[in-house]
Amino acid sequence: MAEKNERRDPARTMTLLWRTPGEPGRGRRPGLTADAVVAAGIELADEAGLAELSMRRVAERLGVGTMSLYTYVQNKADLVAAMRDQVVGEVAVPDPAGPWRDELTGYARGLWTLMHRHPWLLGTPIAHELAGPNETVRMDAVLAIGAAAGLSEPDMLGVYLLVDAYVRGLAWISVDTQQASARSGMSEVEWWADKEALVNAYVTPARFPAMTAVAASGAFAMDGFEFGLARVLDGIAAHLDSL
Repeated sequence: MAEKNERRDPARTMTLLWRTPGEPGRGRRPGLTADAVVAAGIELADEAGLAELSMRRVAERLGVGTMSLYTYVQNKADLVAAMRDQVVGEVAVPDPAGPWRDELTGYARGLWTLMHRHPWLLGTPIAHELAGPNETVRMDAVLAIGAAAGLSEPDMLGVYLLVDAYVRGLAWISVDTQQASARSGMSEVEWWADKEALVNAYVTPARFPAMTAVAASGAFAMDGFEFGLARVLDGIAAHLDSL
């Protein structure tokens, strides 16, 4: 993720994420702002992914010299962190005062949609990353939903991680499938239909009856998101009932 020899100043990272006043305006270009730099980064990542994102390409998109960006963003890693927090703001903040299941359902669906709208999110680092206001507000709201439902602090965090991990994990598979289809020009169903004769020579009903039955039902064409989400929430409900 980080570019070669890239170093980060945590204070500058937080200044960017939270848009707090930074250093005096030496070197600032008229009309160029941190918001504009972040927006350009999001556009490029949406178009070509994180691998193609660079400070040089962001500068070209904005029509400025690359060095002009460093007044606002110290490096690519900070740019990606700010991009992540910016797009997370597209997810509605759940209401801790609402029914916990409805609120967590809406939140999970919002994340699912977000990760398909901005697939590069799945490639951004999580560990040792400072959080911005959008991520912090939404995490606090999900934790508060757990508190309102009567969960202990460890369980509040457990619910947050469970929902996030479920959505993130399945979205990774779904997005990878969509990107593979875009590269091949074939849908997942078409790709497997093209390989059906080859696969059937190895995966026979006699040897793999369960897998054959599932394939024959057409279930492999489903993403399974709603089914899995319902079971995750059922598990939380069962835990609440046991308290």
